[in-house]
Amino acid sequence: MNDCLRSYDDFSYDDEEFDEFEGMTDEEIDELYRPKKSNSRKSLAPLFVYLILKDHSDDGRHMSHKDILKELEEYPYEVHIERKALGRIIHNLTDSQLNIYSGKRSGTWYSNRAA
Repeated sequence: MNDCLRSYDDFSYDDEEFDEFEGMTDEEIDELYRPKKSNSRKSLAPLFVYLILKDHSDDGRHMSHKDILKELEEYPYEVHIERKALGRIIHNLTDSQLNIYSGKRSGTWYSNRAA
């Protein structure tokens, strides 16, 4: 008989393997195999902040942290981050050479002009 064409009767299962699932509902079993929620959207927050600043700010329109946080929580980003985390993200963006600028009182903005 060809090895690829074996019947179900040829397989033997150890009952102990399935004992742990016996008292579980279908939903509980599904939960075991469902991928765990990852934090991938939150890890994209620096990119989202950059895109928000690029789309909604310029040399004449600066954004406050509050405005940026509000944009992040809305569609299409739908990410909630703390104010301090946003501060770190903005600090990192201003340190990079991505034309993001920030002032203590003036807010944060994207500039098209080369620095």
